[in-house]
Amino acid sequence: MDLIHVNVAYVLLYDQDTDKVLMVQNEEYWSLPGGKRENGELLCDAAKREAMEETGLSVQVGKIVHVSEKVIGREFATFVTFMGEIVGGELGTTDSEIQAIEWKSIAEAEKLMPYLPNIRELMRNQAHYQAE
Repeated sequence: MDLIHVNVAYVLLYDQDTDKVLMVQNEEYWSLPGGKRENGELLCDAAKREAMEETGLSVQVGKIVHVSEKVIGREFATFVTFMGEIVGGELGTTDSEIQAIEWKSIAEAEKLMPYLPNIRELMRNQAHYQAE
C-alpha cells in the first residue's frame, strides 16, 4: 500500500504572564492551532494561516520546537511545531471544525496532548528554521 505524505504545521503560543498555552478543540480532541500544509505552501506559512483560521489571531512563527512522524491510515504525516508570538487579531474563529479556543495550563495541555509530554522543555529546544 502506498502512503500519501502530508505535512502538518502547529504553533505553540505561550503566555508568560498566565503560564498558559493556547489550544483549540475540534470534534475529536484538543491540540495546538495548526493543520495540513497546502500544496506549494511553506511550513511557516501553513502554521500562520492555520493559526489565523482556527483562532482569529495573527502570529509570527520562530524556531521549530518539535518534530514527529506518524502513520495514520493511508497517510504518512510529519508534524512540525513552531514557537509563535501573537502579533494581532482577536480571539475567535469561523472554522466550523473548531468547537473551543482556550488558554490551558501547561499541566492540562500536556494531559490533553500526550504526544507533547514536556512543553517547558520544548520551548527551550528551539531548532533553526529557514524558508526561502
